[in-house]
Amino acid sequence: MFKMTGRLLTGLFALLLLHNCSSKPDIPPVTGYERYQNPYFKGTFSYPTGWHIVEEGGKVNIYSASDPNVIDKFYNPTSKTGKDGAQLAVSYQRLDSVQALAQYADSFKQDRETEGFQIKSVDDKIIDSTAAKQIVFSGAYDKETKKHVVHVIALKDSVLYTVEYSAFNDYYEPYRAAIDTLLATLKLPSKQAAAAAADPSLPSAEFIEFSNERLSLRHPDNFSPNLLRAKAPAEFSLQLKGYRQDCTVQLDVLPAQGLTVDKVFAQNEKFFKGKGQSETTIDGNPAIYRNYSPVRGVESRVYFVVKNDKIYRLIMNYDQTKRADFLPAFEKVVASLKIK
Repeated sequence: MFKMTGRLLTGLFALLLLHNCSSKPDIPPVTGYERYQNPYFKGTFSYPTGWHIVEEGGKVNIYSASDPNVIDKFYNPTSKTGKDGAQLAVSYQRLDSVQALAQYADSFKQDRETEGFQIKSVDDKIIDSTAAKQIVFSGAYDKETKKHVVHVIALKDSVLYTVEYSAFNDYYEPYRAAIDTLLATLKLPSKQAAAAAADPSLPSAEFIEFSNERLSLRHPDNFSPNLLRAKAPAEFSLQLKGYRQDCTVQLDVLPAQGLTVDKVFAQNEKFFKGKGQSETTIDGNPAIYRNYSPVRGVESRVYFVVKNDKIYRLIMNYDQTKRADFLPAFEKVVASLKIK
């Protein structure tokens, strides 16, 4: 009887091992590397052959697959339709006032810890003969979604360069060498080339699409879509932000509870100190907006539209002196909104 029991347990253990092995994703290996270079970034590096490139002005994202569900997961990690994958990202930011590299690293580290990520290591690196800091961290969004990240920053000629490798779950280790190859082959722009790049503080003329299960819109390719933690009663919050912290577009989705757009505006106008109101349409739906100024030197506009018993509230903020640069671009973002 004991022999039979032992055999049974051994068999069950073997089946369990086979199940665990079979549950691992089939991850395509890296078969080679290609050279990346474009006129905007003015730097070069190598990346895995066949990976999907998405350029956003002063930033390039390179994904392990072109599947939209893989790409979307890096913007919405807990999406039910998202698929695991890996991403390389290279970007630069021209600085008005320069701090020590360690200060940028410490600030980034503290922000990630505040968000609940666990810092694994902080190390010194050299990129193209330039001192750099590497921060490795990870964190879980839920029991099925863990993200691992290698974040590297370097300062050269008043420009902060960022290289990041991130991957979900089992995709981290198989592609971990990708960032080592990228860093080893990275050639940073010369001072003259970096100065000649387009002004990153202004909205790019090139627009790209953000899309998820709720909505889609188009935004300047040098503005990043950031999914914020929605504050009740909001169910969803998205912020578009570029180089400047005071020039943003934020979209919040809230329950309408049967209210029309007129009643929604009437209930909310006290929170947006301005005069009058204007009417327009967004995605074929009646919308109301108001211009106001929350602080001196900043102009703002809030839009309200109701569809599917949801309020879609869009708030744009921009520097008053740069109105001619920001307002047309932000209006184009609003006009592109499609509600699903």
